[in-house]
Amino acid sequence: MNIFRIPEANVAALEGKLSSVGLRVIHQGELEGWEGKFYFSKDEGPSSIPWVETFSEFFMDEGRPANLIYFAVYFFRKGRECFVLSYGKSHFYVRQYCDHDFGIEMAKRLGNKRDVKQTSSKRFAGRKRKEIKSYTTNSPLSVESGESVDYLRITIDPGMQDKFGRSGKFGSSMLIGAPVTKDRLGLLLDEIVAVMGREEKFQLPRTSVIRDGDEVAKYDKKLLDAIFGNGGYAEFSCDTHDIVGVDFVFSGSERYSFSLRGRRVAELGERELDLATLQEYVLVERIPVSEIFDVRIQVENEGQRTYSKGLRDALEFVVDDENVMLSQGRWVRFNEDYIHQLNSSIDEITVESTETDLLEIDMKECCFNAAEYINSYGYASADRDFTKIGVSTGTPVEAWDLYRDGTVYAVKFGTPQKLGYACDQASNVLEILRNKANTKALDQKFVSYCLWFAFSVSRTPARVSDTGSIILKQKIDAWARRCRDLEVEPKIKISKGAALLE
Repeated sequence: MNIFRIPEANVAALEGKLSSVGLRVIHQGELEGWEGKFYFSKDEGPSSIPWVETFSEFFMDEGRPANLIYFAVYFFRKGRECFVLSYGKSHFYVRQYCDHDFGIEMAKRLGNKRDVKQTSSKRFAGRKRKEIKSYTTNSPLSVESGESVDYLRITIDPGMQDKFGRSGKFGSSMLIGAPVTKDRLGLLLDEIVAVMGREEKFQLPRTSVIRDGDEVAKYDKKLLDAIFGNGGYAEFSCDTHDIVGVDFVFSGSERYSFSLRGRRVAELGERELDLATLQEYVLVERIPVSEIFDVRIQVENEGQRTYSKGLRDALEFVVDDENVMLSQGRWVRFNEDYIHQLNSSIDEITVESTETDLLEIDMKECCFNAAEYINSYGYASADRDFTKIGVSTGTPVEAWDLYRDGTVYAVKFGTPQKLGYACDQASNVLEILRNKANTKALDQKFVSYCLWFAFSVSRTPARVSDTGSIILKQKIDAWARRCRDLEVEPKIKISKGAALLE
């Protein structure tokens, strides 16, 4: 049973959506006080098969085959509580209206954290953005800093298995094999409501949904600015897999189109689904700002019926300084578990003491890195030196800015938002070394790598974890993990930079 919880405010909208996509009520009844309605796609029509279209002349004598894919929803309501059991592709429609925290919150109350089967998590810095991990029997839950868990397959606590089954899958929804017959579903839903009121058994770094309308409107405005290049960075979330309820949906040979009621459909063909094609569509179709979020992305894929999703559902965007991001169409905030674990990881990085004369730096970065100035402090300058590392493509790579006593330094001046560039550059250097893509022998061996930040802010943070920039902290954490993978010690060094100097 794949079970979604529907907030009371969304019930009417969901029922309207189910009717609009052709689902009809074919059964109604009451189970333990729960009003039940069974919706079925009674008039489902055949769906064309892309590869049949390609080889259409081969089917002249066979008739043109098509897929007939039915789907259904079992809808339950009692008082202010509403739950939905989805069958077939109906989860695509239900997900838009569900309580996205429900599945994970149930996992934290039902699951045995000492026996995790599988997790799916997101990262927001570094090369890995989504990751699926499978575990052997009796493996404890282990979440690295910087990970936000959005899916768990976990053994259910032994004391609850007689009601909920031996194991379950938990994401936006909850998929369990509860040992109940269909006439006892009402009792199962009563048990779920009871469990929701209990204390969680373990913590989990993840994101939680923002529901306040004023906050949502504020972040929508920031997203619009990012779409048109006026602040922040948004991108389409075209990853290798997505989590729909508790189902993995893997990417393949998708074909995309933009659509908006009253405007033409723009098929992208071989073009990328990116902000440039979106901006072009908005410009050509003269779409006003007030209607941009009404643009839909149509997705065609072999073996599935064509479906569409709203623009918000297709984009990812991080609002720095506020621990907020757009994910799967929802504005979410990183929870305290996530922030605490990330800060703790960063605070474990060695902080190298800064020379008294360099605690405040009143010059530009290029002048500071110049040999005639920095040599007096025992550093060798490598700023703008592209000879340290060579790659076969001939692309110039600046390995680091300074070197001293087995430590290399990447130096960056600026606000927390700009300092992330140093992390990106340092991570790229480490990736080159990890892949053995360097075509030259290093003339300076190093055992530690130090990010030297000169903060151009009014008050220099005592620790990097004190900065408000979650993007910077995520990038530092990803860089430090890469250092340790190469048996290089990560370090941090902090100075105060001139407020207006770059």
